[in-house]
Amino acid sequence: MNQQRKHWIESFAKAGYIAKGFIYILVGALTAMAAFGIGGKKASSSDALSQVKDFPAGGFLLSVLAVGLVGYSLWRFLQAIKDTEHKGSDAKGIGKRLAYAFSGLIYGSLAFAAFKLVSGSGGGSGSGGSKEKDLVSSLLDQPFGKWLVLLIGLITIGNGIRQLIKGTTASFMKDVKGLPRDRFDVLKKAGQAGFTARGIVFGIIGFLFIRAAWLQNPQEAGGTQSAFSFLQDSPFGNVLLGIVALGLIGYGVFMFVLAKYSDISVD
Repeated sequence: MNQQRKHWIESFAKAGYIAKGFIYILVGALTAMAAFGIGGKKASSSDALSQVKDFPAGGFLLSVLAVGLVGYSLWRFLQAIKDTEHKGSDAKGIGKRLAYAFSGLIYGSLAFAAFKLVSGSGGGSGSGGSKEKDLVSSLLDQPFGKWLVLLIGLITIGNGIRQLIKGTTASFMKDVKGLPRDRFDVLKKAGQAGFTARGIVFGIIGFLFIRAAWLQNPQEAGGTQSAFSFLQDSPFGNVLLGIVALGLIGYGVFMFVLAKYSDISVD
């Protein structure tokens, strides 16, 4: 591959990790503040973007974030299409590459939302998971729609379990090259907390989809904010919500580590 093109791809990927990390840190910080009663709110990624717009020079910062999110989206699509991590073409490899493509779609849509906020034509989500509810509602109107929603829920739970395994085994550290020894243990623990928190959130979102399918009620479905509400409504809810939110901050920190120390291979 042309070295200049390779350099640009690597730069976009690293900018993408930074943008993703920043959003996770904001989501975690806002939600932790809400859990501990010091302001904030149970935040989604869209809420984090809206918060950035309110910062000094918020429009500029939001534009930088949007470009970074585009970079992350393009990197995910490249991983899926070019198989940069050599996942292969068997069922497991195809599944992993499809997950990369799906991630690319999610962060591409988030980049689009950021650009809309910059232009003044978009606002915060404030919908408590309406996108998920709308999706479930449209699927339940289709033949076999109930089973499709169940499948989405099971896949989401499966992804949550995969995140929990990563958090438990710290297998994500294989993606980090050259991390200074004096920072290794601290950043490893941040990653473990982050992947564990993501696993819990994905598991709850998957459960909500399954419950919505089983009851055939789209209002039971939800995304990140609904998962936070589910945690908060459980015994010791604010404590659990605060712990998960702090874990998401750890995940954001680990994204910064990947931006600096990950081996981004595009050959």
